[in-house]
Amino acid sequence: MGPIIAIIGRPNVGKSSLFNKLIGEDRAIVADFSGLTRDRLYGNFFVKAQRFSIVDTGGISDQKEEINQLILEEIKKVIEEADGFIFLVDAQYGLSQDDYKIHQIIRKSGKKYILALNKSELKSSEKNIDDFYQLGIKNFIKISAKNGLGMKILKEEISIVFRHDEKLKFEETKLDQKITVGILGKPNAGKSTFFNSIVKENRSIVSEKAGTTRDTVTKSIIFKNESIELFDTAGLRKKSKVQQEIEIFSVSKAISSMKLSSGILYLVDGKENITDQDLHLISLIVSAGKPLVLGINKSDKLSQYDKSNLTRSINKKLAFIPGLSIHYISAKHNKGTAKLFKGLIKLIKKSVKKINTSELNKFLEEAAKTNPPQMSGRFRPKIKYATLLSSKPTIIRVQGNNLDKLTKQYQKYLENYLRKKMNFEGIPIKLVFRNNINPFGDRKNKLTKKQLAKRKRIVRR
Repeated sequence: MGPIIAIIGRPNVGKSSLFNKLIGEDRAIVADFSGLTRDRLYGNFFVKAQRFSIVDTGGISDQKEEINQLILEEIKKVIEEADGFIFLVDAQYGLSQDDYKIHQIIRKSGKKYILALNKSELKSSEKNIDDFYQLGIKNFIKISAKNGLGMKILKEEISIVFRHDEKLKFEETKLDQKITVGILGKPNAGKSTFFNSIVKENRSIVSEKAGTTRDTVTKSIIFKNESIELFDTAGLRKKSKVQQEIEIFSVSKAISSMKLSSGILYLVDGKENITDQDLHLISLIVSAGKPLVLGINKSDKLSQYDKSNLTRSINKKLAFIPGLSIHYISAKHNKGTAKLFKGLIKLIKKSVKKINTSELNKFLEEAAKTNPPQMSGRFRPKIKYATLLSSKPTIIRVQGNNLDKLTKQYQKYLENYLRKKMNFEGIPIKLVFRNNINPFGDRKNKLTKKQLAKRKRIVRR
């Protein structure tokens, strides 16, 4: 996955609108949450064959209301895990004291950032533009998240400021290369116990006290004739509960391990349910395109009735992940651990397999015939062909005419159709739609002298 960029700013400056415009979707992957402007939302977008992860945060305010304190906690979390920021301000409102304070927080982080002036297309904003030079920033970008003004320039700036080497070029992955697996989850979910049961030694310290593991523990193993690098990460707790500097470092290490992993094994304590903190991290994993399996640990203490209720609850909360594999295990008693691990390895190997281009286009043609896209004005969007951009994660570029008119529902239909046909259940797929460009679109039709003379004769008649 590419750099994680957080959109930070006061409430109601248009952060969510900018987030949706960048990812090209009306709502984020965890948009079923209550309080969308309060929680962190994750998505991804692409600029010049570079992949970026984007985070929408709650607005920062200095008011002492309870909700604003919660929002401030969310900002502190994302400051730690983000690689950089888009500092969004309201050009219509002008420069405020809150903007000064937010700018201080961002500068203290020492990370790169871009200043974007939203709503700058409005006439009432013109008198406020120069005020933002008081922040000491020489260059800023004027945008309209609502109308799309300046988005191309903003994306260009993002690709320059947060440039990275990860290119969306398909590279055939040999299955005999080492697979990396990250074990993630909240503290005391049983990650270290699971790690020890797989490597068959007490490599990680196990304790009833939550948060025993602070750094990432690694181990190379052979599992079913596969060479695998296994990561046991520190538990990701709420940042408000992370007070020691060493534990703040542990959170960053866990996210770094997630970036480097071929697939993620996410553990949940069976005595609890999926929490908002779990959903935040799971959404980031899915956004990064990582194959994911969910392990419900300590399930030996659950009845069949409890398991059924928990499965229904999880499927409802994780409805944004089609075909997610859920396993009930007991890491302590080593029950179901091998089956869970085997399932993830199978997913990882499947996710990097080479996709036949002709087969891919055949499936898309079938999908369009079975359920044609809706008419848009006088024309119907037409899919011409598709190509594989990347296998880690799986990114498919679909080209055709008027594809910008495809509804979000139809795009989701194509994604689910391809997932089912390619047997990619449980593997994130991203479809990138591109309109074919007419090379003569900007040229005016110039009549020859003969054609002009003919037109004159016709007019005279």
